[in-house]
Amino acid sequence: MLDHSSELVILKIVTMYVNGLQNVSVDIPEAVAVGSTVTLTCLYDLEKTELYAVKWYKGKAEFYRYVPKEQPPISVFGEFADDIDLTRSDRHRVTLTNVMHNLGGKYRCEVTNDYPDFHTLIKYGYMHVVNLPQGIPEVIVEKQRYAIGETVKANCTTPPSNPTANVTWSVNGLLLNSTNFKTLKLDNDNRSRTHAELEFEISQDSFRNGRLQITCHAKVFQLYVKDAIVLLDEERPRLASVLGTRDSPHTGGASMHAPKWLCVVAATNLLLSSFR
Repeated sequence: MLDHSSELVILKIVTMYVNGLQNVSVDIPEAVAVGSTVTLTCLYDLEKTELYAVKWYKGKAEFYRYVPKEQPPISVFGEFADDIDLTRSDRHRVTLTNVMHNLGGKYRCEVTNDYPDFHTLIKYGYMHVVNLPQGIPEVIVEKQRYAIGETVKANCTTPPSNPTANVTWSVNGLLLNSTNFKTLKLDNDNRSRTHAELEFEISQDSFRNGRLQITCHAKVFQLYVKDAIVLLDEERPRLASVLGTRDSPHTGGASMHAPKWLCVVAATNLLLSSFR
């Protein structure tokens, strides 16, 4: 059996951890554009304890620290310390300005509560820094009109970006899987284009009111979402006359030759007039 003093110690320890630091989470954008401003957020619940420190790391290097008992409470370190906006940074957030590619990578937030336990919890997140494409994708097809049974050959090229855009195709709003990708590398600024080729065979139900819509969808994370649409027309065969060519005038204009029965009548009248 435990004595009264031992029970109080156990109760104090249990209460300390029940009411201590918990529910740590981070809000780190998956991707941001080059040159933008981004805020990294670290949320936590201290319950009845006090905050000792919040530390931010990129990789293994600490670059931001918030200690409320120090004056000033904020300290910055490392190669991009000048990129931190101190007016928009505090115990829960750190704001980075003019973000460049060197700021892309894995981040972690470490939260430690104060005496008596100094318990630390850690959460991670990854941020990509993106050179966005400028403009919209370009789609090229071989011709404007297609007949049933023919194969549409198209290609879609995106503007240069880093990373390259992800491209998918849809026909009349339905996504296709028959896409071949080729990436064309450019020498400037380490950016590249995505070149996607499509081969699609026209079926009986491909056209809707004589039209077929092909769409190239280009996407770079959620920062760049663009579509390029091409509308194709159905090539319908010309119908032959039921009466045959002998009784039908030339399509699109009047006949230049008189019917044979008219020629016979004219010749008979001419012959009769010669005997009069």
